[in-house]
Amino acid sequence: MNKDLRLIELFELYKGLLTERQREIFASYYVYDLSLAEIAEPDGTSRQSVFEAVKKVKNKLLSYEKLLKLQEKTELLRASALALKESGNPLSDKIFDIIEE
Repeated sequence: MNKDLRLIELFELYKGLLTERQREIFASYYVYDLSLAEIAEPDGTSRQSVFEAVKKVKNKLLSYEKLLKLQEKTELLRASALALKESGNPLSDKIFDIIEE
C-alpha cells in the first residue's frame, strides 16, 4: 500500500506531463481502485492492454521523479518547514502554503 501511495503522490506532481488517456487510466486504477476489467470494458479493450498502459504510466512517473526529484524536494521542504515551526519561526507557515499550492 505504501508503494501505491507514493505512486499517487507522484501522479499528483507529474500528471500534467501525461496524456489525458494516461491520466484517466492511472486514476481509474490507483485513485478510484477500479479493476483492469472495469477499466477495459467501456472501451472494448483487453485487461492486458490496460495493464500495460498502467505499467507504462507507472514507469513514466518513476522516471520523472528520478530526473526531476520534485517529490524528494517537497519532502525536504516539509521537513525544513516543520523544523522552523518547532523553533517558532513564522516563515514555516509561508513555506507550507507554498508547498500546498
